[in-house]
Amino acid sequence: MKIIIYSKHLVSMDGVGNSSIYFENLFKSFSEVSLVANYSNIDRVLNFKEYYKKHRPNNILFYHYSIEDPNIKLLLELKFKKRIIYFHGITPPKFFKPESETFNSCKRGLKDINLISNFDLYISNSKDSKNQFLDRIKQNFIDCPNFINMPPIDLFSEKKKVKKSKSLKSGLNFYYCGTLAKHKNINSLLDLFNKNYKNQINLSIFTSFSKKECLNILGEYQYTEYLENGINFFNKLEDEEMNTRLKKMDCFITFSLHEGFCIPLFNAINNFNPVLSFPLKCLEDYFPKEYQYISIGDNLEVIQKKYQNNLKNIEKFRDYIKHKAKGYTKTGLDLILKTIE
Repeated sequence: MKIIIYSKHLVSMDGVGNSSIYFENLFKSFSEVSLVANYSNIDRVLNFKEYYKKHRPNNILFYHYSIEDPNIKLLLELKFKKRIIYFHGITPPKFFKPESETFNSCKRGLKDINLISNFDLYISNSKDSKNQFLDRIKQNFIDCPNFINMPPIDLFSEKKKVKKSKSLKSGLNFYYCGTLAKHKNINSLLDLFNKNYKNQINLSIFTSFSKKECLNILGEYQYTEYLENGINFFNKLEDEEMNTRLKKMDCFITFSLHEGFCIPLFNAINNFNPVLSFPLKCLEDYFPKEYQYISIGDNLEVIQKKYQNNLKNIEKFRDYIKHKAKGYTKTGLDLILKTIE
């Protein structure tokens, strides 16, 4: 028996890719594991066409699903001992240009949920993602005891020192980490800091997008203006360099309009850095009710106050989130082991 962790794309600096590697490491303690993908930039990942030739029916499928998959029908034709699906949530097509490639891929991905409605166990990264899935197959989550939440990473495994509070005058280092896709609302975030560049604050953008892709999205003139006004862009950094630079950051900030989860956000909490985000539904499963979120229209003075509040309570908030996440993880792992035994 071997656990086959499959994803359409399995790449570094990507949420689905990082999640696949997390589960690979988690499962290695009790099973042989193989990573399989339609495309990957990681050497050890087996291409799906090659796996298809070597498939064995006593294998376990652990399917990461997040968008339309060209291999879905071929994959589902294969016989597996057990089939488990991890649903990351699909970004609603409305956030993309109508009839664009991404718009159509998300639309078809939502439609194809009906094809994966007969698995042995369903796992999602949040209740919001779970409801998106079940809404497509017209089921209420209460009627699905084999559908659970489980974070896609190991949260809070390392303890670090709490940082001292800063004011805007002393130069806060805000940062965003992620793609520049439309639903991330990156333009609004950049505009806020661009207009207030004289306030001795810093914004750094860490993205898996190349500089060329950034220029195509933001425009060369606007990109140059951002740089002149103190906004830094870091493209496709290796993990070691990124981690070194992140140690100098004070606050993760995102204006994203939709997330199924958000690994950089939880990594920031793990490092005792407060995060500022809109009140996304995916955070309701993990965050305490008193956590202060930002709102559209907040100026930097209001943002500073919310940062100070969340930093002041960071240990309490972190303990709460850690407890919730560990509970979900234990329940999830117990059910995975029970399903594949």
